[in-house]
Amino acid sequence: MADDRRAHTLRGRALKLTVPAAAAAAAFFPNGVQLQLAFSGHTEVPKSSSAGLSNTALRAGPDLGSTYIEPCKVDGSIAWARINEVCQNLRSYKNLPNFQHRPAVENPGLVWWFLRDRRLDVKEATEKLVKCLRWRQRFRVEYLGPDMFLKEMRAGKGYVHRHPDVVGRPVIVAIARRHNVFDRSLLESSRMCTWMLETAMKQLHTLEPPPEGTKPRAPETSKPEQALGIFDLRDFSPLQADLEVAGFLIEALYNYYPGRTGKVLLVGAPDLFRTFWESIKPLLGRYSSLADFVSVEELRQHYFKPGLEPPEFAPPDTRGRQVVRSARFLGYFRSSTKRGMAGGMAAAAFSGASAFVVACGLRRRRQVLARTVRSALHSSPTGLGTCHIERPLDVDAETVDEHIRQLQRHIPDMLKFRGRPAAQNRALLWWFLRDRQLNVAEAASKLRKCLQWRKEFGVERLGPELFIKEMRSRKAYLHAHRDIAGRPVLVVIARRHNILERRFKESCSMCTWYMEQLLERLSIMEPSESSESSSDRVEQALAIVDLSGFTPLQADLEFVCFMIDVIHNYYPRRLARILLVDAPDLFESFWKSICPLLHHYKDLATFATAREVGRRYFSCPEKVPPELLKSYRV
Repeated sequence: MADDRRAHTLRGRALKLTVPAAAAAAAFFPNGVQLQLAFSGHTEVPKSSSAGLSNTALRAGPDLGSTYIEPCKVDGSIAWARINEVCQNLRSYKNLPNFQHRPAVENPGLVWWFLRDRRLDVKEATEKLVKCLRWRQRFRVEYLGPDMFLKEMRAGKGYVHRHPDVVGRPVIVAIARRHNVFDRSLLESSRMCTWMLETAMKQLHTLEPPPEGTKPRAPETSKPEQALGIFDLRDFSPLQADLEVAGFLIEALYNYYPGRTGKVLLVGAPDLFRTFWESIKPLLGRYSSLADFVSVEELRQHYFKPGLEPPEFAPPDTRGRQVVRSARFLGYFRSSTKRGMAGGMAAAAFSGASAFVVACGLRRRRQVLARTVRSALHSSPTGLGTCHIERPLDVDAETVDEHIRQLQRHIPDMLKFRGRPAAQNRALLWWFLRDRQLNVAEAASKLRKCLQWRKEFGVERLGPELFIKEMRSRKAYLHAHRDIAGRPVLVVIARRHNILERRFKESCSMCTWYMEQLLERLSIMEPSESSESSSDRVEQALAIVDLSGFTPLQADLEFVCFMIDVIHNYYPRRLARILLVDAPDLFESFWKSICPLLHHYKDLATFATAREVGRRYFSCPEKVPPELLKSYRV
């Protein structure tokens, strides 16, 4: 059985050619081919390499990966000498946790595992094993179960396949499209990843060290030490580009389950994922060589026996599709029969409904025209956005006062805005009334939510000392000069943000602090004031987001979601225009994912080049933000 296993393993090993051999291969195979030894059935590896090459066919095939942690063939005396050194080092640590309820110093297989991972380096193996044991205790690995991450399990994001692959390795399957960075708990996702790794570990063997005094030899067990990982990346989108979960998984595989993965298959990866892969590949180190991009057909053909592949990759069942299609047609036929009785009534009502739709369309056109005229009355130069929050037309002072009195009754006296009771701040009430088009109920609900959030978030106590690291990175700043319309300018440099290095709380605090700084530079107009009489005062700001150099490391959906919430609910209509500058093609996919969250605010966003921003929004080059100045002068 062990010989069969080694034969299967060697079937996937690629030949490493020297330079002359590679040149010769290129001459015979001009299109390029990977030469591998092919073993069929239970054929054993020939003892003589010259005889083997004459009797064995050469063919192209995949590298199936390894099944054992190297080095396996070590002299027994050397192995036990290193194990004893590690155990001696472990005894110097106080209160060292157990591994699966067993002391590490009494588990030579565990010590031998970490020694082989560190190429028999005693110091590195000791440090890595201690780190693993302490993490297992802190993360409570021994007590994990599906009841601790039910939502993740119900989503079907991952599982351990019930059938092994062709070389007997257990298989862990992850379905990327079922993961959503907006709808996950990092702790629960991390627990599920760990639990699946533990489940696979129970099906793996841990080689015992060779008996002392024996010569190096191949392992005799038929049970593999390594697993196969499969990531189904079909329909991958930025919603699945979760660098936090990916970072945890990389750390777990490298530090806590080292060498336990023989191969990782990335199935059906779109072009978008390949860009994401280039961002996380440096974090993998030598483990990146374990990953292979494959198609569904290649996975079925090379890694599983027929009918034993995971159900997501099973060949389509033509008969099953016909049954489903027939059932759908039958359901449609029955529902159509029931609807037939109501057909006459629907036809009779159609003409009246059509007239109603036409009337609504005409009303909508009049509203759009009125909004255009209103914007022209109190806007900045054409096409550059507004400077004031729109005031509804045909509203007299008496109506405004009545709406404000109604809103005051909905706001408790205990709620304050910048140290002043919100109900007594007529300018604040008028701001939220205009945002909600004088709908008192909606304005009251939104204002109460804003005031409660400000209290819980501690907005008025925020300062740069609470997010020093974020400030030093210069991810954002308030520009020293205003734009051509007199609006203050907030500049955001996307490439200086890194989802793996940022602290979410600090990033949110910095974002809120800058919005407060903008608010101090903006006017909060009283109900009695009009846009015409206050043309020198502005209520809105300009935001410039420099997207040059954007990568998936900046695709921080969690933080973007917070910013959208802040702009929409707590500082409504305070941004007149958001300029997305020098956005690469990669950002387009990310933008499509967040557009539905922006509601009507997506109309404020404009894609532009640095040259266009400098020439249209600023009066002279000296007033252009320095990050855009170079492109402006080209």
